[in-house]
Amino acid sequence: MNTSLSGLILIPMIFHLVVISICWLYYLVREGYPHMAPVRSRIYRCQVCEYVYLDTRDVPLARCQRCGCLNEAVKT
Repeated sequence: MNTSLSGLILIPMIFHLVVISICWLYYLVREGYPHMAPVRSRIYRCQVCEYVYLDTRDVPLARCQRCGCLNEAVKT
């Protein structure tokens, strides 16, 4: 089997990169990608323009993103 110097360097390098990529994907899936904690948000419905929106802040009244009116959270 005749191989050149570049083949002797390139083949093991590609093999190791494939192994590292497979290990990386395995641990990525195992840990549950993406690593984001669930965010508690409230649902608001504007009394003026009836726009429905979410707000993650813990406030009793949130300002509508469309018209600027203050609204209470929807009871669910």
